[in-house]
Amino acid sequence: MQVTIIIPTLNEQARISNCIASAKKLRPFEIIVVDAGSTDDTVTLAKKHDAVVIQSQKGRGVQIKRAAAEAQGDILLFVHADATLPEDITGEDLAEVIKGGFVGGFFRLRFDSDSLSIRLVEAFANLRSRLFSLPYGDQGIFLSKRVYKEIGGFRDFPFLEDLDLVLRLRKKGKLKRIDKPVTVSSRRLLKGYPLAAIIVSLRNVVIALLFMFGVKPEKLVRLYK
Repeated sequence: MQVTIIIPTLNEQARISNCIASAKKLRPFEIIVVDAGSTDDTVTLAKKHDAVVIQSQKGRGVQIKRAAAEAQGDILLFVHADATLPEDITGEDLAEVIKGGFVGGFFRLRFDSDSLSIRLVEAFANLRSRLFSLPYGDQGIFLSKRVYKEIGGFRDFPFLEDLDLVLRLRKKGKLKRIDKPVTVSSRRLLKGYPLAAIIVSLRNVVIALLFMFGVKPEKLVRLYK
């Protein structure tokens, strides 16, 4: 089974090279970088590293949906541009998960900071995803293209597109947690005030719960910014 790795981007020149380099170690069929109008060197660097680059409107859900429609692989792996995939993982490992009867899978999360508050957020995220099979997009979600189509793929949400996909995916079957870490930037949690990571994380939990109770992403996005 061939793997397509999809990476949505917007002004990620500082991180895209490392992300693509880690993605190449899986020996995928293709790496698609779907860009939403970067004004820095993101696109140039992505092409330099032999990724297929396509353009899209802004919005991670919109971008990923656009790329998935063109993907040629049997397995789709969605990776954030500020993430680095595990060194000792291959496309064959992902295929074994799918062949083993799981509808998809995800990785253990690790942030690139050793601060205590970041480690606490990291531990909570890993506990949540393991106990409830509820990973977020920064954990590198993968599934077969067949199942992706069956559940309707990503929706054109301004955010929460990952949670929405996983909630629908869980109705199809079980997800497999791969106990190897995808390393993600902690930049969105470090706001420059005490306990920022924990406060931001708690805000995100509230947003996720409101979404699961039916509040639309278009209303919740104001809380996220």
